[in-house]
Amino acid sequence: MYFGKNLRFLREKHGKPSQEKLGIKLGLTRSAISSYEDGRAEAKYEILNRISKYFNITVDQLLNIDLSKLDESEIKHQKETDKYVKAENLRILAITTDESDNENIELVPIKASAGYTAGYSDTEYLSELPKYQLPFLPKGKTYRAFEVKGDSMLPLKPKSIVVGEFISDWNSIKDGQVCVVVVKNMNEGIVLKKIYNRVKSDSKFILKSSNINYPSYEIPAEDVIEVWKFSAFISKEFPEENHTVSELKEAFWRLEDDIRDIKENQSNPSF
Repeated sequence: MYFGKNLRFLREKHGKPSQEKLGIKLGLTRSAISSYEDGRAEAKYEILNRISKYFNITVDQLLNIDLSKLDESEIKHQKETDKYVKAENLRILAITTDESDNENIELVPIKASAGYTAGYSDTEYLSELPKYQLPFLPKGKTYRAFEVKGDSMLPLKPKSIVVGEFISDWNSIKDGQVCVVVVKNMNEGIVLKKIYNRVKSDSKFILKSSNINYPSYEIPAEDVIEVWKFSAFISKEFPEENHTVSELKEAFWRLEDDIRDIKENQSNPSF
């Protein structure tokens, strides 16, 4: 850890106040500051949090990154990245419950999707959405259902219902996961895509469709409101296999038949 080294670096970088003066500003003694800088004592989280806020950095930066090797812009970028990855900027999710205090699964139909980006944190708005209970889903998680718009995620048909599990920690998002992404400053607002997590490196997500007719695109992390990991879907129509995949399979099977015929002819030559 770089705590002691970083504390001394930050003190010297910010006007070089004495250990006593910095201690007064942080509500600590001079000997405590000295012990931390020399690595003779470890600080409790409450103190680490107080120090990081004073110097406008994250606790993770204070402990795990050698700040003396970063310039100001790199420190700021790292702080913003940590904020998104660890969901420090995300709101507390608004939910509704039934009479037994069980969390409801609100359904966001296509016609209500435009209003969701404005009303997602409004319990009054959520209370007006259709609500369901799905007993086959694991307990102890928060779910929401969204109606699929368009054919960008075939074989799921338009107007299928996708149930998503709320992801509060974006660090847990794995590349290629199918997620419902709620985006501000975007016409669609709510999209179902394969998500590729580039928040830590570039402060963005890459969203891809399963339908090759739709191009991939990037979304800045700051524009993402919510991410819901695919948990289940409900549809009135049985999903059809993607035609491209089906055609490739048929071609492969024909090739296998041709190879089999060639081998049989080689083992049974006709003279």
